[in-house]
Amino acid sequence: MRRRAVVLAIAAAAAWAALYLLDLAPAGRAVLLVAGPVLLVAAPLIVVADAAARRRTPARATGTVLACEGEGVEPSGWEYTLTVRFTSADGRDHVITESGRPRRRPSDRMTVRYDLRDPARARLDLGTAPAWTAAAVVLLTGAAVTWFAAR
Repeated sequence: MRRRAVVLAIAAAAAWAALYLLDLAPAGRAVLLVAGPVLLVAAPLIVVADAAARRRTPARATGTVLACEGEGVEPSGWEYTLTVRFTSADGRDHVITESGRPRRRPSDRMTVRYDLRDPARARLDLGTAPAWTAAAVVLLTGAAVTWFAAR
């Protein structure tokens, strides 16, 4: 947890320094004036895209983690590739593999969302928290960039 806080502090300082340097250049100020509002508009689109993906895969099943591979080198720890087996409503077994997921142990249970007509179109269901977190980060970044450009 402490390492994550240090990495986030360094990333925030680097982002602030980049904003300051962009603000110094005349062309950089124009970039900030465009980038800020674009990020502000993009933030809610992340949540809308996640909701649309959830509607495309309405069925749920409980899957079993078969393998978890990766180094987990990012502070978030979301650098693992999971292989999960689940049984669809028609009784057939399916195996999916997704990268960039949180660490799980083999035999752990996970919720899988899939399309009833095409169970091969499945994805791991991590809930709505990742989309809302990403939207919040993009929104805060957009607000900071907009404020920096407008001052």
